[in-house]
Amino acid sequence: MDMRSEKAGVHGLPAGNVDEAKSYRLRIFDPHHHLWDLKQHRYPWMDPGTASIVGDPAPIRKNYLAKDYLADTWDFDLIGTVHLDGGFDPWNPVGETRFVQEIHEKSGFPNAIVGQVALDNPKAVELIEAHMAASPLLRGIRHIVAWHPDRRLSYVDRSNYLRDERWLRNFGKLADYALSFDAQVYPHQMEDLASIARTHTGTPIIVNQAGMPDGLITGDFSGWKAGMRTLSACHNVSVKISGFGMLKPKWTVKDVRPLIAELVDLFGPPRLMFASNFPVDKLFRSFKDIYHDYAECVHLLSEPEREAMFSRTAIKSYRPVLPDVIRK
Repeated sequence: MDMRSEKAGVHGLPAGNVDEAKSYRLRIFDPHHHLWDLKQHRYPWMDPGTASIVGDPAPIRKNYLAKDYLADTWDFDLIGTVHLDGGFDPWNPVGETRFVQEIHEKSGFPNAIVGQVALDNPKAVELIEAHMAASPLLRGIRHIVAWHPDRRLSYVDRSNYLRDERWLRNFGKLADYALSFDAQVYPHQMEDLASIARTHTGTPIIVNQAGMPDGLITGDFSGWKAGMRTLSACHNVSVKISGFGMLKPKWTVKDVRPLIAELVDLFGPPRLMFASNFPVDKLFRSFKDIYHDYAECVHLLSEPEREAMFSRTAIKSYRPVLPDVIRK
């Protein structure tokens, strides 16, 4: 998995011809995107005047439904997708799962769902069961616990979720339901996450947004590298590579290639998956540009290794219900 040696390019195209590789219609499974209907449901983080790590979400403060996602992904051979909670009304998290299940029935995707459950909620187990009753596509839950000393980067007000007794107790119930956990944390939280992974080896943990490498802001990646090294020793941990724009809106291949190379060295392609984080990352660049830059970053890997990162790892992780075809 040496990304510095000369091998075939994207899906067999010549590695030396990046333009030709970029013209290829990539076959992808997107394991991290959102859909929303702002006319029918509330998403508090998008309320005007609400502080957000992404800055002003006004350009995406409009409905984003199946037709909109398919338009953004038109240049790709789309196998399937996973819907992640999109900041839906925390007082009605199961409502989002019902909403996505209805879209799946009409559109053939999303093909798996990760629902929102606050694990410190005394009724967390009831919520998990309600999500499962709302859709047979539920494969995991997410409770964003990404806290940062810089308040502008924090998603939550508490720094100690990963040490909270009730939170940990409810996390321990996920294995009973054969559910995974999508973890959105910053590098300084990775030691605690690794401790949880070592304790609950039967629960897959999928690190979101490439581990939130805040070095894209500060220039210091030492904490991120150390945290990822620790997590890579936990065999139930995998990583979704996405969300760079939230930390560096104008990121380039030069910015992220070293990060992706580090992840390949630590985890290997069978534990890595590329994702879009759309439409959030639509604030920063197009779906096509994001995925073509991913392809450029790994064009020296073998075709099976690239296939793992663009689709196979995610399919294995989320066990989607796939239709014969998504695009009609």
